[in-house]
Amino acid sequence: MNHLSKLSLLALIALSSLVGCIYTNVKAPGPVNNQTQYLLTTEDYKILGTVEADGIYKAYGPFVGVGGQGYEELYTKAKAMGADEIINHVFEVEGYSLFLIIYNEAKWHARATAIQYTDKAKK
Repeated sequence: MNHLSKLSLLALIALSSLVGCIYTNVKAPGPVNNQTQYLLTTEDYKILGTVEADGIYKAYGPFVGVGGQGYEELYTKAKAMGADEIINHVFEVEGYSLFLIIYNEAKWHARATAIQYTDKAKK
């Protein structure tokens, strides 16, 4: 394979990796997972309040992503309130990307209801 063919092949591979959106701006508010796996009644828990967290998720290339710990932050804040669990968690996301695989960024806001199980539910 001569030098020109190798350069052409490399250019084709580079160009094909850029197929798709060059820039996106997506807003996706709404519930992500707000259903429990079991049936709770108001006798099973006490609502302690609402916990909220904000952050920015950034991805550099296909292998490095940082800042997406929304659920963990909600859970940590709820535990600090004395809660046993969080329910009805909702994530609102506003995302940006550049060349889809080079850089992605998402600003997120998360909220959930912090609950404490009653003695009846713990049995």
